[in-house]
Amino acid sequence: MVVDYVDFNNSEEVWFWYCSCMTTRADGLRSKSDYCGESRRCEVSDIHMIVKKMHMRQDISNRHLRVMYAFGEMHTPPYYDKRAKNSHIRLWEEGMRVFERHLIEKKIIKSKYTGGYDEY
Repeated sequence: MVVDYVDFNNSEEVWFWYCSCMTTRADGLRSKSDYCGESRRCEVSDIHMIVKKMHMRQDISNRHLRVMYAFGEMHTPPYYDKRAKNSHIRLWEEGMRVFERHLIEKKIIKSKYTGGYDEY
């Protein structure tokens, strides 16, 4: 059986997908067969492990995570929200930059510079 995966365009898209999946899971989704979305290259647990790794290595702080989760639940980056503070935008961008590096390393997204899956 050949599965056609839908690629993510960037780290923000992965993050919004992850937050959406976590919300759906909290609402009662129990298995992958219950999920009616597009097939992706990764599982929700893969992203969860990346986030844990980023936090354990102190690549991101609790403040980064709070901002990332808050805007992830709203499915909009803070620079599009007029209520967002400059500190929220800075924390979001720092968090997404670190997240992107990990996603490229795990071959979940392609590098925007080379168009391929770079190795760090």
